[in-house]
Amino acid sequence: MTFPNVTLSDWRAQVEKELAGAAFDKALVTKTAEGLSVQPLYTEAKAQASLALTGAPFRICMHHATAEGLTQDLDGGADAIWLSLSDAASLDQALARKPAPFLVLDTKATPAAEAIALLSSKGVDKSFTFALTSDPIGAVARGDAASSSIESALGALGRAAKAARDSFLSSTTAMVSTLPYHDAGADAADEIAIALGAGVAYLAALQAAGLTSLEAAGQIALQVAVGRDTFVELCKLRALRLCWQKILTASGAPEATTRVHAVCSSRTLTQRDPWVNMLRVTTQVFAAVLGGSDLVTPIAFDERLGPPSQLGRRVARNTGLVLREESFLGKVVDPASGSYYFETLTDELARDAWKRFQAMQKEGGIADALTSGRLLSKLESAWKARLDLLGKRRAAVLGVSDFANLEEKLPRPASTNDAAPKAGALPVRHDGDPFERLRAKGYGIKGAAAILVTLGTLAESRPRAGFAAGFFAAGGIRTRETASNEKANIACLCGTDERYGTEAVDRVRALKAAGCKHVVIAGRPGALEAQLREAGADSFIYVGCDAAGMLSDFLDVLS
Repeated sequence: MTFPNVTLSDWRAQVEKELAGAAFDKALVTKTAEGLSVQPLYTEAKAQASLALTGAPFRICMHHATAEGLTQDLDGGADAIWLSLSDAASLDQALARKPAPFLVLDTKATPAAEAIALLSSKGVDKSFTFALTSDPIGAVARGDAASSSIESALGALGRAAKAARDSFLSSTTAMVSTLPYHDAGADAADEIAIALGAGVAYLAALQAAGLTSLEAAGQIALQVAVGRDTFVELCKLRALRLCWQKILTASGAPEATTRVHAVCSSRTLTQRDPWVNMLRVTTQVFAAVLGGSDLVTPIAFDERLGPPSQLGRRVARNTGLVLREESFLGKVVDPASGSYYFETLTDELARDAWKRFQAMQKEGGIADALTSGRLLSKLESAWKARLDLLGKRRAAVLGVSDFANLEEKLPRPASTNDAAPKAGALPVRHDGDPFERLRAKGYGIKGAAAILVTLGTLAESRPRAGFAAGFFAAGGIRTRETASNEKANIACLCGTDERYGTEAVDRVRALKAAGCKHVVIAGRPGALEAQLREAGADSFIYVGCDAAGMLSDFLDVLS
């Protein structure tokens, strides 16, 4: 059986016919946070990515601030550990394992040269594989170092890398981390551009210390946050590899391979309804693996409530194990390769990020962008755009901005797990913060409630009453339905547009006469807005309105 050839133009013509006059781009094309257009259909990609991947199965790398729980993670299937070198017990426990796991060694409190000397003094075999997290520029972004220290820190990094080259065969000394920039609000293209800028600076520092291009490239690893948009995040990882390989080729080290450590995004985790975090982490691990990561750090679902629980660690660890051992994600090299969508998005992200990287280099490089405040300004703009989507619930945070459960009981009381901001550090943000703050304020107001005044039959009122109940719940405000005009601090009218046309104006007047302080209409007012406002309507809630701002106003009314 044969079928006639159909061109993209033929398909487009048929789709536009089905749209019956609606604009194609408005109806079917969406935009990513980076401003890239996501098309409804992709055909053969113009260029396929050629990624320098190791082909080895990904490792599950659990993060530990102390030795507590380290043995359980290793016994439970983790094959890499990210720990602090300043905690001697953690290091000794990890090194005592036979065979020893891959180690990511946090050097925030230990200079890289001292770390190399410490490992050598413990008799670590020359073939032992590990990665130090020496990141002088990232240290300034996190507030762990002064901006004036970057130049001297780069020199120290070069000397440490030289010592590591002479002492160990498979170690990396420098770690380009996007975590502080991601937490501050960077989008995917920004993260890639920043990583490239820091990577170029570290390549130069290592070569200045006497390493060859290939040796310098081999001493640098990439650590990347993986956020909420599964497809964008996996393409971000692929695009980063493409761009970094281009830099290595230009530096004279095209055969160098790079280790990528993907870390699930703490920015996406919530305190409220923390069980949903399990699903967030699952999609992030999935994206990290499909994006070609060598190490993946899943994080505990209850991390925002305080130090992770044993259950939280186990679920995080098993998330990676299920995807690797039961879903066989570790059996395929670059599983995203060949998808027209992924190939196209990878290429577009790489090109966008490369332009941003070039612009940054022309202005003096990543260190100058960070210390001058230009980078912070750019991140503020990116976060403001994201915050607008979050505040309008265009980007949902499930269990927080949408489908909030006011009856939930947290597994344990939330503690102040988020560290206090350090002087000079980039801000640390969370997607759910605006609504979590509103919920906390609502819970602090005794009897915070609104009535939903229904018009017409249940079938007529239910859609908007359900929407309004969910809207108010995001601010910790309980609701109760009634068909009568009652006195209340806040009353929300819920019905169809047809009912509003014949009854809304009179009902608003009646509610005001009954003593309602604030009358809300569920739905866009349309042509009735002037009449409704004249009758006493105070505000309107609908899909795309400033939900965070309006809930804040409602809580002020209830205070």
